[in-house]
Amino acid sequence: MLSLEPYSMPPFYPEVGKAARGATIPPVAYLKWYIECLDEQRPHNLSFSGLQFEWDLSDVEEAWLDHRRFGGDERDVVAQQFGVSVENVHLCLGATQGISLALLAVCDRRRIAVEMPSYGPVSQSARLLGMETVAVHRRPADTHWLIDRDEWSKQLTDVDAVVVTPQLNPTGWDYTDDDREWLVNTCREKGVHIISDEVYAAADSKWKGMYLEGEHCITVSSLTKVHGLGAIRYGWVIAAPHLIERIGDAFHNLAGQMSSSSIQFAEAVFPRLHEAEDKIREYREINLPLLIAALERLGIDWAPPPNGVFGAFRIPGVDTKALIDGPGKDNGLLAVPGCMFDEGLDEWLRVAWSIDPQSFAAAVEVLERIIGNAMSEP
Repeated sequence: MLSLEPYSMPPFYPEVGKAARGATIPPVAYLKWYIECLDEQRPHNLSFSGLQFEWDLSDVEEAWLDHRRFGGDERDVVAQQFGVSVENVHLCLGATQGISLALLAVCDRRRIAVEMPSYGPVSQSARLLGMETVAVHRRPADTHWLIDRDEWSKQLTDVDAVVVTPQLNPTGWDYTDDDREWLVNTCREKGVHIISDEVYAAADSKWKGMYLEGEHCITVSSLTKVHGLGAIRYGWVIAAPHLIERIGDAFHNLAGQMSSSSIQFAEAVFPRLHEAEDKIREYREINLPLLIAALERLGIDWAPPPNGVFGAFRIPGVDTKALIDGPGKDNGLLAVPGCMFDEGLDEWLRVAWSIDPQSFAAAVEVLERIIGNAMSEP
């Protein structure tokens, strides 16, 4: 007999819960929505989570050939970049895979805490690996989004690890010094590993990797976001040697070896990473004042994060998904609604300034107009 219960649409934000298999695998609603939006090729695109930068890699010859050198170690370039031993490094096919590898290396109790707001694959990966997840939140304040210490203290009591994104997506804000110290010390005391997704960290010249805080801390990153090199699928994990050994075993089971072409491209570009980092600072200097001025004219109070390529602000009384799906689409504008990252962010919108200034200026003009119209509606 057919059930007549009303259909309940699943939320757009990431879901926590028990291990997921088959029909219970949670969707990444953000990507299902976003990929369709990208296919529309809207001309005013403020949605990018990474730098849009044209790399010239034509000088990398024979990148598709097997270049592995006997007696060398393909981890050298990352180890030298971060001042660690190669025994502290494992390469991977991007940060999302790195998070899964780190989870497999530390999971004993099969229960993981995941930071919210978050990008779905960061917080939902554990469920696909057979682990239960519980949410821990950062809450908005005047500037930084702050750790809810009461909630975190309770949830970190019986988990193997907490997965965090210090430069929070979608807001771009890092931890305060006090929150970072509290997190590191609390996890050390409770025997909890910190898996830190630092794909945006290179935009902050003063950033200190979480791996520096102790053997219970793991850094995961890639060349995708800050450096605009997602196409080569190159990431890394930095952790204590005993964890790297486990990660290596998991990687060999799941992926075999790194692509030799990815390694060759990465080795060629590491000495040039400053080019992308300089471009981010240039775009911030030129683009951000335009966005700040537009929001001020709209009466929206917003403090941008001090680093990075995007930020998020609240538009009181406006459903931002409806805004982008309706007037946004009609006017060729794309930005990311906050409902894709956590419950209660329906009025938040993520905007990136990671594109060339001419395109950004044109997009902000459209953004200001459609927000103004939405705020003036009864």
